[in-house]
Amino acid sequence: MARSVLHSPLSTGASRLSRGLAIAVIAHALMVAALVHWLHRDDKHEVELVNIEMAPPPPVAEALPEEIARQAEQAEQEQAALAAATAKDDLATLPNEKGEGVVDAGVDAAPKPDALVKPDAVPLDAMPLEVAIADAGVVAADAGDPTLIAAGSGSGSGSDVALGSGNGSSLGTGSGSGSGVAAATETGSGSGVSGMDSQLAVDGAPTSAGTAANLLAYFPPGHSLGVLIRFDRLRGSEWATAAEELFRPMPDYQGLFGTKSADLATKLDMLVISTPRPRDATATTLVMKSTLGRSGIRDLLASSSTPVAWSVTKGGALGKRSGKMFAGDKRVVLSPWQSWYVLAQPEDLGGLTAASPGNLDTVETKAKLPPWLATIRTIAKESGDDQKKGPALVMTIGTPPTGTGPAKTGRYKLPELGLGVSSLPVPQRVSLAMELVTQGWLVRGNIVFGSAAEAAEMVMTLTDLQTRITDSHLLSSILRKQHVLNLVAGLSLQRAGGRVSYATSISISDARAVLNAAAQQLGGYFAQP
Repeated sequence: MARSVLHSPLSTGASRLSRGLAIAVIAHALMVAALVHWLHRDDKHEVELVNIEMAPPPPVAEALPEEIARQAEQAEQEQAALAAATAKDDLATLPNEKGEGVVDAGVDAAPKPDALVKPDAVPLDAMPLEVAIADAGVVAADAGDPTLIAAGSGSGSGSDVALGSGNGSSLGTGSGSGSGVAAATETGSGSGVSGMDSQLAVDGAPTSAGTAANLLAYFPPGHSLGVLIRFDRLRGSEWATAAEELFRPMPDYQGLFGTKSADLATKLDMLVISTPRPRDATATTLVMKSTLGRSGIRDLLASSSTPVAWSVTKGGALGKRSGKMFAGDKRVVLSPWQSWYVLAQPEDLGGLTAASPGNLDTVETKAKLPPWLATIRTIAKESGDDQKKGPALVMTIGTPPTGTGPAKTGRYKLPELGLGVSSLPVPQRVSLAMELVTQGWLVRGNIVFGSAAEAAEMVMTLTDLQTRITDSHLLSSILRKQHVLNLVAGLSLQRAGGRVSYATSISISDARAVLNAAAQQLGGYFAQP
C-alpha cells in the first residue's frame, strides 16, 4: 500500500527559512572577504612566478682596478724571518718539572719539503679544468715586458691601457672591491698575489663585489685554488643544501664534520677553502667564520672521526686532531679571535701553537701573526660587506710561480663540437663570483693571462664563438642541453693587456644541473684511492 507524504505549511516554511539563512551567511562571508581585501589592498599577496629556464638579464663586463703585487722572494723572506723570530721565543715556553724549556715535537713539527709527494704529470686534456689550470705551471712568457705598458685609451679593445684611465680604475681610487690586502699588495685598490706581476687596470662598468677578487692573495705563497662560500647569503634557500652536498665528498668535510650532513648553512656564515696542491688531501687550508661560540664549534667538530683536543696557546684556542687521519696530516685548528677558525699547517702558523695561559672560551691572540693570518679577516670583503647582497660564491684558480726556470705555457684542449676551435690558452689565474638573484645567478669575474696576445686570442675566440652559436639553431640546441647556452649568450668581455673582465648570467634550471654535475664529479674524484 503506497504511502503519501504530506508537507505542512509549517515544514515548508522552515525549509525556506533555513535556505534563506544559508544564503545570508554566504553573502555576509563574501562581504567580509571583500572588506578585508579592500583594507589590505596595498599588501602583496600574489605568488611571484619565475621561469627557471630563463636566465636573469646579464650584467656587462666591469672595470678591474690596477694590481700591485709583491715578488715571491719578498714574501718567502718575510715568512722565514717570522718563523725564525717566533721559534727563538718558543723554546722556553713550556717549562718541565726542572724548569727547562721543552718543545712539542709532535703535531707542530713541519714536514720537510723533500718529503712532499708530487703528483704525476697528467696531460692538460686528461683532467678537470680546475686541476689542469692548477697543475699547468703556466707563467707569463713575456711577463713584466715593459713594452706591454704603453699609453692608451683603456677601452679594453687594445693591448695597452693608460695608467689611471677607466671607470674607477686608477691607482688607489677604484670604485670596486679588489683585495688591497697587505699580505699581497703594497698600494693600489686591486688585488695581487705574491709571485705574479702587477696588472694594468681594465675599463668597464662600475666594479661590483667579487669581480676583481683574488682569493689567493690571502694565503701563503704557492696556493693555487681558493673557494669562498657565503652561507649567510644562501641560508633558507635551496642553494644552501646544494652547496653542502657539493662539499660533502671532500675529505676535510668528513674529517671535520663527519659523514652526516652538518647543516653548515645554519652554523657557518662563511667558509673558505684554499690549497697549494688540489690533489693532496693534507694540504688544504680552511677558514671558517661562525656566530657559534667556542663551545658550539667544539661540539660541531666533536662528531667527526678525528677528535680534537683543545688548549690555550699564543695564537688563541688551539685544537690538535687525532684519530682517523691521512698519513702525514699535521694540520691543526686555531681560533685566533672569536668567531674565526682556521685549519692550517703548523709551519704556516709560526710560533702560535706554543702553550700560553688563558681561558679557552674567551682567549684571543695578541701575538705577531704571519702576514696571511694577519689579514685573513678582511677576506670577506672580496664578496662585499653587505650581509644579504653580493656574491655567495667566489672562486680563484691560479698557477703558482715556477721559480727561476724558463717560463712555461699551456693550452687546454676543447671537446670536438664542430666549432673550429681545438684549444685555448691556459690562463695564469681565473676568478669567478656568483651572485644569487630572484631569477637565477649573476656571474662576474676576471682572467689573467701570461701575455696580451693570449688574452686577445681568448677574447677574439669567445666573441666569435658567441656569434656563431647564437646564430645557429643546432649549436644553440646542443649548448642548451649542456646547460651553458645562457652563459654563452649573455657573455660580455673587456680587456687590457693580459687581463680580461667578464660577466654573464645563468638560469635556476641551469645552475641546478651544473651543481649536480659538479657534485657527482667531486664525489667520483674523491672516491678514488
